[in-house]
Amino acid sequence: MIAVCSRIVNWDGLMLRFVLMLCAVATMGWFSPAEARRSALIIGNSTYAHANFLPNPVKDADLIADAARKAGFDVTLVDNLAKADFDQALREFRTQADGAEVAMIYYAGHGIENGGKNWVIPTDASLAESRDLRFEAIELDGLLETLVGAQLRIVVLDACRENPFGSNWRSTVRSVPKGLAETEVEGALIPFAAPGGQGATHATGSNSPFARALETRLPEPGLSIHR
Repeated sequence: MIAVCSRIVNWDGLMLRFVLMLCAVATMGWFSPAEARRSALIIGNSTYAHANFLPNPVKDADLIADAARKAGFDVTLVDNLAKADFDQALREFRTQADGAEVAMIYYAGHGIENGGKNWVIPTDASLAESRDLRFEAIELDGLLETLVGAQLRIVVLDACRENPFGSNWRSTVRSVPKGLAETEVEGALIPFAAPGGQGATHATGSNSPFARALETRLPEPGLSIHR
């Protein structure tokens, strides 16, 4: 994944630290031993009630779910989650993540940064102002907490897009950075579809470039992790 994605975006020092951490996890293949339990929650949000439709996330989620199964993950695939459904999916997946050697959440859909925090957006969010984020959106920390029972936590955010709600917010808080904020969490890997503060490359086909790269590399046998 790292090799292909590096041709799509300019990985910075943060991504280099991700690579070094991964090298410490395994030297051959994505994870070792092969029989270790791996669990993945794959989420694709395309159809939004109060924001523009995104044609790729549901297709990207399908693509990554197939790749994760080939890589030996027990996969839960869900799409177009409203806030209550999103919370429930995380609550249920928490049980699967507990005790797993590797637990991964892949999210494709609208994602924004506000106040230095990253948020993924359920399909029913209206976000009339930035203060509504804590009630209508899911903070990255919430995703990580779902995986706390696993030995290795991975949250893949294929969601570096412009904020579709910011133009309606009060002028004092209307300026919202493009893309997502760089994040480093001890004991967790958080790959982004683009470097911090940048939007992801727009898809030219049925899937995003990031999803296509991840789909190719995730199940590849014998691939050293630093590649």
